[in-house]
Amino acid sequence: MPSATSGLRFGADYRECVRLADGREALLRLVIPADKLLLKRGMDRFSPESRFHRFLGTKPGLSDDELRYLTEVDGVDHFAIGATLANPGGGEEGVGVARFVRFRDAPEVAEPTVAVLDAYQRLGLGSALFERLAAAARERGVRRFTGRMLAHNDAMRRLLRRAAPGIAWTAQGYVSEFTIDL
Repeated sequence: MPSATSGLRFGADYRECVRLADGREALLRLVIPADKLLLKRGMDRFSPESRFHRFLGTKPGLSDDELRYLTEVDGVDHFAIGATLANPGGGEEGVGVARFVRFRDAPEVAEPTVAVLDAYQRLGLGSALFERLAAAARERGVRRFTGRMLAHNDAMRRLLRRAAPGIAWTAQGYVSEFTIDL
């Protein structure tokens, strides 16, 4: 029986190399359960500020339950693309991830997130991940992204403005909510 993602561009076989602004190549691929250690190591390499922006508060690390949730995705209602770089030892290093989670009560709407390690920000990786995330969401019937972020997260604000010029913002104190029609 074919999987729910067979025949899609962003299906189980998806692999794409993207050149970063510094000349390095990152491999984009779907997140799989075996990526738990890559995500844990990546979380350990985030600056406190990046953790605060990503999780809207302090976050010391990821629990086993959180790692399971973040890597054991169904590829339809919870979808995730990871970015890796080859490391000199022959393995791979996780440097970014983008995901969406569909709202159960509004299946045409999903919440997106993008996280890129500090050392790889401002190289185009976040934009590349977000573009592919939006395309994968459209393939799966998502018509709108909506989410929340800290109002002072200037890097994410710039990324979203570039990726979605028609973005709608609503400020609520320290938090901004956004809506993007796909």
